[in-house]
Amino acid sequence: MKIGFFTDTYLPTPTGTSVTIEVFRKGLEAEGHEVFVIAPNFPHYEDKFRGVIRVPSSFLPNRPETPFAKPVTGKFVKEIQDLELDIIHTFSIYCVGNFGLNIAKKFHKPIVYSYDLLYTEHTKYYRPIFKPFARSWYQNTSRNHANQCNAVIAPSPSAKKLAVASKIVTPITIIPAGINVDDYTSITPETLRSRFSIPTGQQIILYVGRIDEESNIRFLLRAFREIWQKKEKVHLLIIGRGTQENVIQKIVDKQPFADHVTFGGFMPKGELNKVYGACDVFVFPSTTATQALAVLEAMAAGVPVVAINRLAPSNIIRDNEDGYLTPLNENTFSDKVIYLLDNPKIRNNFGRIARANSRRFSTKNCVDHLIEVYKRLIK
Repeated sequence: MKIGFFTDTYLPTPTGTSVTIEVFRKGLEAEGHEVFVIAPNFPHYEDKFRGVIRVPSSFLPNRPETPFAKPVTGKFVKEIQDLELDIIHTFSIYCVGNFGLNIAKKFHKPIVYSYDLLYTEHTKYYRPIFKPFARSWYQNTSRNHANQCNAVIAPSPSAKKLAVASKIVTPITIIPAGINVDDYTSITPETLRSRFSIPTGQQIILYVGRIDEESNIRFLLRAFREIWQKKEKVHLLIIGRGTQENVIQKIVDKQPFADHVTFGGFMPKGELNKVYGACDVFVFPSTTATQALAVLEAMAAGVPVVAINRLAPSNIIRDNEDGYLTPLNENTFSDKVIYLLDNPKIRNNFGRIARANSRRFSTKNCVDHLIEVYKRLIK
């Protein structure tokens, strides 16, 4: 099959959507299929594989990591037509995603939409004056996009439930991106401490993900304050970039525990995969994640996770077996982290079970399921 991925978010921006696209692309290509990714242009970035078609884009001054695609011209329509795609898969409702929808209509191609970003959930962080309009616009646009497609992919049961609640009537199939468990061999804790200048003897709590409002990092910092007050030999390592990075850094700088927090910035996937297993506990404070790939990655590395009991984590973590699910409460969250740090036997046992349980989400199983959806629509 020739498959076209249409997305407004792609490399080098390290979002969950970018990771999902790369996991699906590599898995599909391993099965002998040809994948093309149509995405906004990103200056000075060279794509690592030939199947990327970049659409001209622009940037806002305060969001240099997020391109906004410009209206697509007839030149690109002809270029896409010449690819002779068998199926189109959109990952967004913005310019490029909408372009994919129009291409599917114009050339009578089956189309799939990945419902893996809850736009309406993110509006809770908007200014009050914009919230009602933004929520209504996102909800209507996402629903209209999905209902014009032949199939919808939800990354988790929670995401499917929300899609149904938003009146999406197109058939929905649950397919997470999946992971390759064997990719998560670890460097030693000593090597990690040396790289980030973390003092010997400090236990490491790891967060990996975007540093945005919806990531709930402020909650994490409040919980970490309680952890630090009870366990001084502890360190929080935050890996990722985002729109709130400078804001969060300034907040940390004013805290008495500032020396116990390190911002690691962006790390290439191959390097990041080796970091998880060198840490003691992984934390995931987000309440809006529909996929939570970082949770799966930590589990695959044999690290127990403490996460908020909302959406994707509740579908992945088996509470009190391979990690902990907590309410949105700093005291409960910090208590669970401290319990794991103080009990190495339980922590190691949770990690061993987490690694075994993560195999439920193997990339090959997920990609094979996606291929079944594609073939059914093409027929």
